[in-house]
Amino acid sequence: MNSYALYVLIAIMAAAGTLAIVPTYASTFDEEACPDCGSMDIYERANMANQRDSPIRVMTENKVYDHNSEIHVRGYVANLRGDAPVTITVTGPQNNIVTVQQVEVSEDNSFEAMLNTGGSLWKQNGMYTIRAQYGPQQINDKAVVEITGEVSQEASACAADELVVKGGNQVYCVPFDITGAVVEKNSISSKTSSLTLIITTDSDGSVSLQIPRNVLDARQHGMEGDDADFIVLVDGEEADFEEIDTTSDDRTLDITFPVGATQIEVIGTWAVPEFGTTAAIILAVAIVAIVAVSARTRLSILPRY
Repeated sequence: MNSYALYVLIAIMAAAGTLAIVPTYASTFDEEACPDCGSMDIYERANMANQRDSPIRVMTENKVYDHNSEIHVRGYVANLRGDAPVTITVTGPQNNIVTVQQVEVSEDNSFEAMLNTGGSLWKQNGMYTIRAQYGPQQINDKAVVEITGEVSQEASACAADELVVKGGNQVYCVPFDITGAVVEKNSISSKTSSLTLIITTDSDGSVSLQIPRNVLDARQHGMEGDDADFIVLVDGEEADFEEIDTTSDDRTLDITFPVGATQIEVIGTWAVPEFGTTAAIILAVAIVAIVAVSARTRLSILPRY
């Protein structure tokens, strides 16, 4: 066989191979499921076929973060399921749930979320698994990142099963146990004498709070007198709860909440001030200084006629 015939044979075989490949991708789509696929080239069809073989993909910008980072999570789904959200669940090195979020899927089939590693549940160094689920449990994908470096004193002050509550110049640790949800953040207010939890739920659940009396208490007369009942609100509505244990140091409440709840507020008659004694002294000194200057210079805030 001469070289010319050999070249012709190779060209025929290459053309036949190309024709065999094209129907493979074309058969993945029908006109109703993918109306634009007819205008795609072979490489675009190959990419779409790969997406359909992988119903959901999730990824992060980096693989390693520290304890004061924002993790940008992004991904895509192959097929939209109406208004169904993507559920993002993060588990820590001890297989503990760190956070749960639900994010919307855009019209271009993409989704994204931001995760902050500064919380107390992120304080362990190690590998964290970010799992994205769309619809049924089997439709999921995961990305693994490593959290490393020094932990801030504030985050390390309390254990993983304790809330970090800031009051005055101190950090208080409030033991808790929660099912059906994750506590995203909390705050204390002396103005409303309340402790507020912001949560993300994945089912009906309950939370047990062992509240130290020097953080929040309910008495008949402010900080004194016999114990009074707390008031518990879930999303602004009175909720069912039970005081399951009472000691001279703390009071333990068991609170139930429905799926979809976002806020739990425990109201007493006294709460630790948000500002400590140093701030109070500075304020007092400032007031005395203003009064002294006003008296000396005959400064008046009232108009004279």
